[in-house]
Amino acid sequence: MSGSPDDFPSLKPGGHVCLPYAKEEEKHSAIAGFIHDGLLRGERCVYWGPPAGFAAMLPYLEARNEPVLELCERSALVFSNATGAGLDGFDPVRQTDSLRNAVAAARSEGYAGLRVAGDPDQRTRSALNHEQLAAFESSLSQLFGEVRATGLCAFDQRSTDASSLEIALATHEVAIVAGRICDNPFFKAPGHIPSSLIGSERVAWMATNILETAKARDLLEAENATLIVESSRAARRDAAYRKHIATLTRSLEARDRLLITAARWLSRPLPAMCGQLDDLAKDGQLSRLHPSLETCGEHLAAVTRLSRGLDEIASFLQLQVVLRPERMNLIEVARAAIAELKENAGLGDLEITLEGAEHVAGAWDRLRLLRLFLSLIRTAREQGYDARVSLRIDDLAQFARIRLEFMLPHAPALSDSGESARALAYGPSGESDYERLAVHTWSAREIVRLMGGTLGISTWADARVVFTLDLPKTAPEPPPEDDSGNR
Repeated sequence: MSGSPDDFPSLKPGGHVCLPYAKEEEKHSAIAGFIHDGLLRGERCVYWGPPAGFAAMLPYLEARNEPVLELCERSALVFSNATGAGLDGFDPVRQTDSLRNAVAAARSEGYAGLRVAGDPDQRTRSALNHEQLAAFESSLSQLFGEVRATGLCAFDQRSTDASSLEIALATHEVAIVAGRICDNPFFKAPGHIPSSLIGSERVAWMATNILETAKARDLLEAENATLIVESSRAARRDAAYRKHIATLTRSLEARDRLLITAARWLSRPLPAMCGQLDDLAKDGQLSRLHPSLETCGEHLAAVTRLSRGLDEIASFLQLQVVLRPERMNLIEVARAAIAELKENAGLGDLEITLEGAEHVAGAWDRLRLLRLFLSLIRTAREQGYDARVSLRIDDLAQFARIRLEFMLPHAPALSDSGESARALAYGPSGESDYERLAVHTWSAREIVRLMGGTLGISTWADARVVFTLDLPKTAPEPPPEDDSGNR
């Protein structure tokens, strides 16, 4: 809490303010600000002090554009003469009862509360000894809190003894020091006061400590406000960077999808075209065209090499690109993959039997699913398994299970010799079918891992191999783009 006489901050009801002053102007300005704040809050304001003090304060109140005469006429501003009060003895009960009655009267007349500025002269102040002053100020602090009234007690540092000033600073929760309203760290919890300080030095140390504490709190609040502003700016910058990165990511995804699509388009017709050119080159009736056919063959071989390079790039990009899942039917994707595989002349005449569920809905990336089907079936065919493929897809609540089963052609019965069974299970180098397939299905495993699923490989003594895939129906969504930078 801080402020100045020209910018007096609002005080909460129940506060008890200490005003140690060294100049009359400082006192009048602070009391005028205190009363002005109460008038703004709809409170009845009472000045308890000598007539001369009240008259000297009024111009400071008028400087705040307050109609003093009108306020006095309707009792919003009340003068209470403190001259001679307490000379007949200190009676705390009478004082507290008088304050309670004044608060009740103000509220009954429609005011929000009561605000009292106490500015007695030195003769009235000296009627209380130190014990009476401490008891009186402590009871006021408690009473103001109970009745939700607000009070201010002015103490002249030039004429008040140091012990009384120390009591004043220790019995008020708020102090006005050098024109600033400060929370008082010595109220109820005075902390450590150097024992070497006595009298006026002790009071000066307390006042300085209160002021420095308030300044440190203001600096901390200003630093926190600066950090909040800078954090907000950094958040906006980060949001703009993330949006820019998201735009670049989408551009890279579009480029990579184009490369993948180009590789797929080129891989379909090129093998057939190469075979047709070979057939034409062997035709004796076209001998005069052989040079041109050879040139076309060389160009086509170059395009084929380009296609293979693009296919390798596509295989790599398929693993790196963050793709966008969408709702789809897994069975439809499987049928599209089967149709594409049957068009691929390099895989022979495939016979793929699709079994299981008719509809399996989930969120996947279509391109990855297609790539996964193509990769597994192509790998099995390249490892010598039969063109007859059994594909089964089952809907298992939270995930979909895909089962691909292959057979070696002309597989012997299980009753054959152990050497025959070993020949089925192991290649010429002695490695098992499982080991070979585990190596060649690496790219498919990566695709499955990126989709949050698992891929299992089972090899059997009757020359069967089974790929089992479990894919969750809800693929991990990419993080949403933060557009807070545009707000």
